Amino acid sequence: MFLIQGTGAAVFIIMLEFLFVPPIPRRQKIFLYLYIVFCSMFLSIYTGNLGTPILLAGCFLILLFAPAKFRLWNIMIFQIVWFWSVLTDYAVTIPLRFLGYDFDRIRSSPPMAFTFLLVHALLAILPCAFFRKRIHLGLRTYGEGFAPVMQWLLLGEMSICSGIYLFNIIAGSFTNYPTQILLFNGILIFAFTFVNFLILSLVYRALSENKRLALQAQEREKLVEYTKQLESHYQEIRRFKHDYMNILATINGYIQENDMNRLKAYFNSRLLPTGRNLLDKDAVIARLSNIKVLEIKGLFYTKLIQAMNLGLNVSLELTEEIAEIPMNLLVLSRILGIYLDNAMEAASATDEKLLHAALIRRGGDLIFHIENSTPALPCSLDELTAPGFTTKENHSGLGLSTVAELLADCPDVSVCTGCESGRFRQILTLHCNRKN
Repeated sequence: MFLIQGTGAAVFIIMLEFLFVPPIPRRQKIFLYLYIVFCSMFLSIYTGNLGTPILLAGCFLILLFAPAKFRLWNIMIFQIVWFWSVLTDYAVTIPLRFLGYDFDRIRSSPPMAFTFLLVHALLAILPCAFFRKRIHLGLRTYGEGFAPVMQWLLLGEMSICSGIYLFNIIAGSFTNYPTQILLFNGILIFAFTFVNFLILSLVYRALSENKRLALQAQEREKLVEYTKQLESHYQEIRRFKHDYMNILATINGYIQENDMNRLKAYFNSRLLPTGRNLLDKDAVIARLSNIKVLEIKGLFYTKLIQAMNLGLNVSLELTEEIAEIPMNLLVLSRILGIYLDNAMEAASATDEKLLHAALIRRGGDLIFHIENSTPALPCSLDELTAPGFTTKENHSGLGLSTVAELLADCPDVSVCTGCESGRFRQILTLHCNRKN
């Protein structure tokens, strides 16, 4: 009995560890797991199934009152894990019951107890391991777009299902779980679990569609910005055409007077800087034609034009065509957007005002290198990426910690951050040919 309860608690904790979306404070997580062990291995000896409501209520409160970004989602994940744990328990118990093995017989036979625990553990844990990455990436990408009111409603629906589960489980324990009650509970739990899975799938699809529409809106904004820049370039050409005659007249005057010194000074102070500035801007924008992935091309175009308008010295290294990027483009856009925004803000606070971006193919890897001039850092690099850390008011500077969370679910992506001699570097590497 003690072995079965202990193994069940361990399986339950492993499932939670797979699916909980970090960051969760370490102290809270340890307390939660110790509480699960206490309720499963000690409290259940005296209360039986009546201790299950105490287990669920206590875990609910621990998760509810601890600070965490995905607090409500983690409470729902906890309930889903409990649903799945109960369902897999019934999935193993019901066939054994039809084969003539009741609870007492399973507990009294070490081979049967071992078989029961092994099959239940595999059925419970393997789906959690399989869906872990998808759930984490989906919540980090779309979860913030789900209104808190809707999260509470979804949590309430799951809590009602939990109450119905508990009622049937406790009621069945008073009748020693005859086969008919066991089968009825199994069907009921399967039905509720399926309904909740269907609801979550529909929610995920709705969030994905909302994000897709939001990306389309962003693309339209970028198109509008692109059109404005074309109009701005056209106006610059018109102004240059107008100034061209004045420039020729000024040069002609110096030539007529044979004043070569003033002609050289005029050329070096007025014509040469203007020409270099126009050439540099056009060269940067022209290189973006090598990016064939429109979402990333639009992002770089918008950010680099914004940097130029801020008076930054912008350079772009991009010599090879980038036709395909093997990564979730929404996640990559968020990461690069944060890097570029931070780079522009830091560069604007320096005299050098340098912003350099590079897209490099090296072997099978794709490297995004973003470098900028920066004032002295207010803290260490580790603190900059710590969850919740910011040097700005109203917690508006949580970008790097968000990047760290997004990268946690991207095993084929690595990042190298460095700061040396007034230069801050972010190097994001997509390992396209890495074998998992």
